[in-house]
Formats: sequence, structure tokens, C-alpha cells
Amino acid sequence: MSFYELILAKAERVLSKYPLCDTCLGRLFAKLGLGLSNHERGYAIKTLLSMKLHAQYTSGEITREYFEHVAVNAGSVVATTYAKLFDSELKSRECYLCKNTLSRQLYEQLAEEAIRELEKHNVTSFLVGVSLDREILSRELQVLVECGLEHAESIKREIKREVGKIIRDKSSLKPDFVNPDAVVVISFRGDFTNYQLNVEAKPILLYGRYWKLARRISQVPWYTLSGVKKYPLSVQEYVECVLKELFKADKVVIHAAGREDVDARMIGSGRPLIVEVKSPLNRDVNVEELRERVKLESSAPVRLHIEGSVSRKAIALLKELSKRTSKIYRVCVYSPLEEISESDLRKLEEVFSNTVVHQKTPLRVLRRKKERERVKRVYAIKTFKLSSRIFEALIRCEGGLYIKELVHGDQGRTNPSFSSVLGKVLVPVELDVLHVEEKIREFSHQ
Repeated sequence: MSFYELILAKAERVLSKYPLCDTCLGRLFAKLGLGLSNHERGYAIKTLLSMKLHAQYTSGEITREYFEHVAVNAGSVVATTYAKLFDSELKSRECYLCKNTLSRQLYEQLAEEAIRELEKHNVTSFLVGVSLDREILSRELQVLVECGLEHAESIKREIKREVGKIIRDKSSLKPDFVNPDAVVVISFRGDFTNYQLNVEAKPILLYGRYWKLARRISQVPWYTLSGVKKYPLSVQEYVECVLKELFKADKVVIHAAGREDVDARMIGSGRPLIVEVKSPLNRDVNVEELRERVKLESSAPVRLHIEGSVSRKAIALLKELSKRTSKIYRVCVYSPLEEISESDLRKLEEVFSNTVVHQKTPLRVLRRKKERERVKRVYAIKTFKLSSRIFEALIRCEGGLYIKELVHGDQGRTNPSFSSVLGKVLVPVELDVLHVEEKIREFSHQ
């Protein structure tokens, strides 16, 4: 059997079982021929099939009943040939896959709606995504099983391509298959006349640092179980207040390299963070504009510095590196029961020199974090005696170590601790983060 005969045999077999429009038949052979739409492919195949059936009927190889059966399912030129041959009109059956709704007209309707939505988001590049419900996918699979996958493409692929081409040709927007500014998501339910079109604008991701110059400021909004806000301000609320209006965004969230306690300040180097600006309508904001906007809020207890844009993968990198990078803390420690001697401080400096600390999940956070043991390293500490019962310690350690528990021991759950080494009750009074090591800078810019 020649290749030509094989194509016609496949088409005849599938049309003898399922009614298909020109487009849906052509899609089964989409990988054959260049510069053709699936509608054109389907019509061409049906034209050849009508000629074949005509010849076979004339030679007595097939019956009128068989010709009619295929013609009713094929419609188009096959039905026309049958009607002229037998002087009998046929009522073609509705396409099994698309119910006669997939057409250039539908693609143009979808594209025009997409262009209107994309223009609202001020984007320059796009990608089209398609979602089909189970019923449509099931019907498509049944037909593919009958005809084979070798030369076919999916309904999703056709819609994405055809709608994307029209958007490209009718607007200044450019398709981008790697990093689009927005994705047009078309979701079909039941059939192709029932759809929902949404534009999901790619968030803008900005890399920078924040400083928390006062205490009792949480990193993100914190609410009690009864829904009452626990602290008046959070870093995220500040960042959102500064940037949301500038970008005309739906929402602004932050992804930070770890977090300090609510009652701790973040000073010194600042803490690295990535700001995610969601669904921005204004994408034409440069770094200098951002910095000028931030300067207007210089009196706030939270400061922000933006360095540039980053890719999505930088968020995971930031989170992962924060567990391993070193941090420097300042903690003020009070001894309520006994005085602190200079020898006590020297002992702490000697013991906590490149020392491994085993730390179980602190009791104060055990209700919201699962029990596990962390193994962290204290690289060095430097102590300063402030009074007979108060001293200050600068601690350089691995990220993820709980400093308050390193001081008081957490009922033996952190070992060694300042308290266990000195054999004294110690209370951390003040805590500041002075430095967070930065390793993401080389990966930060797109």
C-alpha cells in the first residue's frame, strides 16, 4: 500500500466510525505538509476520499449504503459528491470532537479578547495556554486510538498556535516561549463555545535588602487565632505600601533569606530578600524610580533597598543558601542570680570557637514547627562586660541557629549553651542581627 493509500485508508477508517469536521480530520495529519492549516488538510483529504468513494461505487466495490454512511460522517465535499451522485441531500452529523465549533472565526474571537486583556497589563510578550475538560480529552483520545498518533497533533496545540499567530499579527505583542510577560489561559468546559479567558501576568521579581530599625515588627502580618492583628507593622506590609501603587499591582509579597524574631532588630548589612510584585499593570518601572520611591519613606522603621531584577529560580536559591550562610548577632545577656566574671566571658569565647551545637526545636515555637534536631556551628563569639550581671556577645554562626536558646539552653534542648557552659541562669535581653552573608548576588540578575 502506497503512502497516499495509507493516508486515505486511515481517514476512511476514522470517518466510518466518527463524524469529523475538516479541521478535526486535518489535525490527525497535522505533521504532513507545510504551510497548510488543519482545515485545509482535512478538506484536501476529504476531496481525495470523495473521489475514491465515487470511483469505488461506480466500479461496484462499495454499496450506496456504505458511501452514505461515510458521507454523513465526513460532511463537506464527501457529502456534496454523494448528493450530486444520487440526487439526494444529506444531513451531515455534528463533529464528534468539536461539535462544529473550532474555526478561524472562533480563533479570531479568542485572539481579539486576549489582545484586549493583554493590553490592560502593559506587556510586550505573551504565551497562550489551553485547558480542556475531561470530556473533550476523552473524545480526542478515542479518535487518536482509532487513527494513530504518528502524524497527529493535539487540540490544545492547534488552539495555542492559531490563537497565538493571530495575536502576533493583530498587535505589537510578541510570542515568547521561554519567559513571557504574560500567559493567556483559555479554559474550555464541555464544548468550545463555553470558555473562560484569563491573563496571568508574570510577576516582577526584585532583589534587595531590608532593615528593621525597631523592635516588635514582624516579617509578615501576624494574627492571633481570634483574627486580631498581633503587631502594628510588618516588613511585608511596608514593602507592599511602598511598591503596590507604583506598579499598580494586585499584591506584593516578600521572600527573605531567613527571618529574625519579632523583638529583634535587623541592622548592619540588612537581610537579603526578593520582592514579588503580582499582576502588575505598570511594568515600566526602572530601578532608579524604585529607589526614589523608597527614599520618600525614609522616616519609617523599615528600610528597603532594591538592587535589580531576578528570575523565579532565585527564590529557591535564596531560601536554600540562607540555611548555610553565616550570620552575625549581637545579644545582650542578663544573669539574674549570679555575677558574671571576666573568666566566665573568656570561657565562653574558648568553648564557642568553631563549636557544633545540637539544637532541638525551641519550646516557644514547638506548637507551630515540628520537633527535630538541628546541628549548627558557632564559628566564634566576642564578649564585652557591661556590668556585674550584664554582658554583650557578638556571635558569628551558621544560619538557622536560634540565638536566644543558645543563651539560656531551652531546658537542655540546646547543647552546649551559654547557660550550660557557665552553670548559671542567663536571660537574653536584647537581640540584633548585624550581618547576613550574601551569596546570591552573582545569581541575582537575569
